[in-house]
Amino acid sequence: MRNPAPTVFEEETPLRIERLGPWLTAKLAEFDAVVFDVDGVLMRERKPLPGSLELIEQLRRAAVPFNLLTNDGCHSPEEKTAYLRRCGFDFGPEDIVSSSHGLMELVPKHRWTGRRFFVMGYLGEPCYARRAGLVPVRDLNRLASCQGVIVGEMDYDWQATITAVFNRLRSRSETPLVVPNPDEFFPGREGDLEVASGAVARFIQTLARSAGLNVEPIYLGKPYAPIFEMNHRQLERRCGRAIDRRRVLFAGDSLEGDVRGGRDYGYRTVLVMTGITDRHMLRGSSVQPEIVAQAL
Repeated sequence: MRNPAPTVFEEETPLRIERLGPWLTAKLAEFDAVVFDVDGVLMRERKPLPGSLELIEQLRRAAVPFNLLTNDGCHSPEEKTAYLRRCGFDFGPEDIVSSSHGLMELVPKHRWTGRRFFVMGYLGEPCYARRAGLVPVRDLNRLASCQGVIVGEMDYDWQATITAVFNRLRSRSETPLVVPNPDEFFPGREGDLEVASGAVARFIQTLARSAGLNVEPIYLGKPYAPIFEMNHRQLERRCGRAIDRRRVLFAGDSLEGDVRGGRDYGYRTVLVMTGITDRHMLRGSSVQPEIVAQAL
């Protein structure tokens, strides 16, 4: 059975389509790989979004490589895979590139292997910091002995932890502040948005600036280059050859993280309107994707 032709509003820029799946079926020859954000694109509120399972199966049948590119840096690939499997997806840890994967290259680059880093919140199990060769510390009483700080997520005592990190920066402003997830917020339950580690890092940066200090966080996730570089190398390993960035399609739900990051890296971008971006945000933004899809 042939897929119905997608509805396209050609007079508008960006190109607007009703569903990504049928459009991609007709355009597969233009792409060597496809990349998806996870939350807000493939799933939401612990359920697959309509069309997501079918689209992944379509790519598998066509032997088109794909990756999942996520700023969820507080769940290991094993944890994320288990969660996605419970939601109906057949993914493996090798399909996931997380913002915290950037630690694997950042640590040897700065010769931090074996150094203690204080972790605010959670950073996955197995822990991304430990996998990267760091010694993670979570006891505030041991913060002074740490080389740097990593801003994780999930439940922790924000007031005590932020206060302690702020004062550590006051006493040693050269302390690295590493932020895997640069996002301000992420989708929560029942349509709510939850504060993400990027917002926490920028709050600490604002506090430091008020105290006369210049603190520049090291961001690893979208829209910054490290996560895209790791993702592209993995896609090329899967294909066994070099891939032109313009032959990669990236589908996300965030203008700043997904569209800006993908566009700046050279990918073709699709904004899927099933996540955190609504039509008012899209209309008022200077960041525009090539394609807007109402759904998968």
